[in-house]
Amino acid sequence: MIPGPRHIRVRRQRVVPMALSLVSVVAGVALLHVLGAPREVFALVVAMLVGLVSSLLVTVVRQISIHMSVAGGTVMILLLVLGLPVLPAVLIAAAAGWSRLVLKAHTPAQLLAGTALGGAAALTFALLN
Repeated sequence: MIPGPRHIRVRRQRVVPMALSLVSVVAGVALLHVLGAPREVFALVVAMLVGLVSSLLVTVVRQISIHMSVAGGTVMILLLVLGLPVLPAVLIAAAAGWSRLVLKAHTPAQLLAGTALGGAAALTFALLN
């Protein structure tokens, strides 16, 4: 395990790890396309890519909660796939948001912005599916 803090609290320090993640996800999307992955899997990973790119663009200017972006995207994908019975996922996302507040890692506005961004990025799944 790499020693040091597990979370990157300084916004400008997030850019390099997020950019490397972006390269990885782009490579994954390319492989999924070339290998003929099922449409749903391809759409899910492209939605993840949209969320990552959006988060990276916002992070350059403002700090948002990446945790809540992922949680918001997950809840939206589950809602699109399963319909309304996603209460457990909503509760888990709410717990993640609460923990970020308790840890003083984010403001409520940063949590809401991250959640909205993730949920909006997940709509890519619906467009491609």
